Amino acid sequence: MRIAVVCNDTRGGIQPYVALGLGLQRAGHDVRAVAPSDLAPMFSEAEIPVTHLSGSVEAVLKGSNGAIERGFVSSMRFAAREIPPRIHEWTKQTLEGCEGADVVTGGVGGMVIGLAVAEKLGKPFIETHLHPVGAPTDAYPGILLPKTPRWLGSGALHLSHHLSELVLWSPFKGAMTTAREKVLGLSGKPRPASDLAVLYGFSRHVIQVPPDSRRTRHVTGYWTLPAPPDWTPPPALQAFLGRGGPVVSIGFGSMATQKPEAVTELVLGAVRDAGVRAVLLAGWGGISTLSNVDDVYCADALPHDWLFPRMAAIVHHGGAGTTGAALRAGVPAIVVPFTMDQPFWGMRVAALGAGPRPIPRAKLTREGLAEALLKTVSDLPMHKRAAELGAHIRAEDGVTAAVEHFERIEPALRAA
Repeated sequence: MRIAVVCNDTRGGIQPYVALGLGLQRAGHDVRAVAPSDLAPMFSEAEIPVTHLSGSVEAVLKGSNGAIERGFVSSMRFAAREIPPRIHEWTKQTLEGCEGADVVTGGVGGMVIGLAVAEKLGKPFIETHLHPVGAPTDAYPGILLPKTPRWLGSGALHLSHHLSELVLWSPFKGAMTTAREKVLGLSGKPRPASDLAVLYGFSRHVIQVPPDSRRTRHVTGYWTLPAPPDWTPPPALQAFLGRGGPVVSIGFGSMATQKPEAVTELVLGAVRDAGVRAVLLAGWGGISTLSNVDDVYCADALPHDWLFPRMAAIVHHGGAGTTGAALRAGVPAIVVPFTMDQPFWGMRVAALGAGPRPIPRAKLTREGLAEALLKTVSDLPMHKRAAELGAHIRAEDGVTAAVEHFERIEPALRAA
C-alpha cells in the first residue's frame, strides 16, 4: 500500500508521524511524507522520502514577537496572520508529495491541506490524530477549553469539544477554500474525511476516546520514536547524572520566548531555591544556552526516551509529544503551558496524579516553580502513580497497533 503521511507542526507534532511512517515502512508499505522544510530531515534520516513544505516553523515561531507566550488568543491571531498566505503554495507542494498514493493520512495539521488533496486524487484520507478530536464527550473538556467546569453539566462539556474544533479550523477556512478551488480545481462542498477508522496516537490510560456509532475510533498507544541506536550520552552528562541527588529536566521545546535570558534566570533561581540540580534544554529559544556548572547541565536537546527516566521531575511546556514522553518515562511532570492544547495536557497530567496543577507561562515565577519542584520531587505517592502509569504506557505498542489497523483497511482499498 502506498501511504502519504502529511504533517505540518512543530518537532513534537512531527516526530510521532516519523515513528508511524517507519512502522508502516517496516511492514512492507511504500511510505512517503510531506513536512515543513526545517523538520523534513527527520523523515529523511529515517529513510522515508519527504516533500518539503516551504518556510521554517522555527523561524516563524521565533518571529512571533511573544505572541506564543501571551496565550491562546494571541497565538490564534498570530496563526491566522501567518498561515493563510502560505496555504496556496503548501497545497501545490502537498499535491506533488501525495501523487500516486493509495491513501493520505495525518492529524489536524495534515488535514488543513491533506484532506482536499486526497479529494483531488480520489483517495481516502485516514485521520491519525495526536489529540482527542472528533469525538465529543462529557468525560473531559475540549482541547482548547480545558477549564470548562464540570458543574455546567454534560451539554457544556460536549459543546466545548465542538467549539474547540470550530476554533481550530476557522482561521484557515477562507484560504483553504481558495486553494481548493484555484490550486486543485475542486468545486462544491468539500468532501469529508473517509468513514474509515480514526486512529489516535496516545494511550488509553491517558485519554479514553468515547465509542462512536458512526465511525470506528481506536486509541492505539503512543507512536514513539526511539533514540538513534548509535546515540550515546556525552561523558560530561553521564558524569553529571552520576553524582547522585535529585536531577530535574527543564525545557520548553519549540516554545521560543522574547526574553530567554530572563526565563533562564528565573529557572536557575528556582532550581537553586529547591536544592536540586537540573538539565536545561534550550530548544528553540525558550531557555538560553549556558556554560555547564556544578548544578546545571545545558544542551540544545537530548533524546527524551533516554533522559526522562533518569530524572526526578520533568518541567515541560505540555505539547502532546513531550507530554507523552514524560508520562511514558513514569516520572512526575510540572507542566508550564504556553498556548493552544498545552493547558489541556497540563490539566490532564494533574488529573492523572502524575504531576501538580500546571503553571501557565504567564504566571510562572521563581517562587512558584521552586515550590512546585520541591513538592514534586518529594511527593512519593505522586512518584508511585507516575511510575504505574508509565509502566502501563510502555506495555503498549502504539505503532504496531496503528499499522495493524492500516492493514485491516487495505483489502477494502484494493477492492474500491
